[in-house]
Amino acid sequence: MKISILHMKIRNTLEDNLTAAKNAVQKAAKEKPALIALPEYFTVPNCMGDFTDAKKISQETCTKTLRFLKEASKTIGDIYLLGGTVLQEDTGKYYNTSTLWRNGQLLAKYKKINPIKAEVEAGVAKGTQPLVVDTDLGKLGMIVCADTFDPSLMKKIAALGAEIVSLPVAAMGTHPTVKGHPLTEGIARDHGMFILKVGNVCSNMRGGRSAIIAPWGILGEVTDAPEDSVLSADLDMERLKEYRTKLKK
Repeated sequence: MKISILHMKIRNTLEDNLTAAKNAVQKAAKEKPALIALPEYFTVPNCMGDFTDAKKISQETCTKTLRFLKEASKTIGDIYLLGGTVLQEDTGKYYNTSTLWRNGQLLAKYKKINPIKAEVEAGVAKGTQPLVVDTDLGKLGMIVCADTFDPSLMKKIAALGAEIVSLPVAAMGTHPTVKGHPLTEGIARDHGMFILKVGNVCSNMRGGRSAIIAPWGILGEVTDAPEDSVLSADLDMERLKEYRTKLKK
């Protein structure tokens, strides 16, 4: 089963980010993968450099981003589209929200449970509910970036049966330099999951390097160059099933 993740260099305007995302989705769709995934905050300008007011960012980016995702999903039809994240208002609070689409329909959304300090200070609220979605591809767990630092959350989505995990991430300047993907490789190995780590970057990677990770190793990753790229890999669901069976013994 082929899947594609869209590693994105973030631009200085919402419109430029939307154009880049549209081009990336269209490019990936030509290869007819089963799923395409976008990064965290992929439409927020300046790589979150001005991330100080959640309400303002939401008002400026949310509606146009969700409209884009709906239209892009319509265009690519039966291909699942993981919409990165968008800052969405719900009952007066603002959540870092990841969405799943197909044929222009919103199938699921997940609110990040572990926003980082900069998000909380900007007014981003904490989600409360882990989410695993039944899809034609398998059970899809939806988490966001720093959620990977929460072992209890990882155990919960594993207990819910997650086989593929969507992990949109963003590289902020405060993120420490990381070699490889030690945390996500460990999660994939320990819980028997494929992890789709989809990054947005500006001038450096700092933890935002995109990769497709299996329990038995990295299936593909981007280079350190801050540029747009489509990364694809085949997920061997039968091998995953065998791995998970052995893991339970």
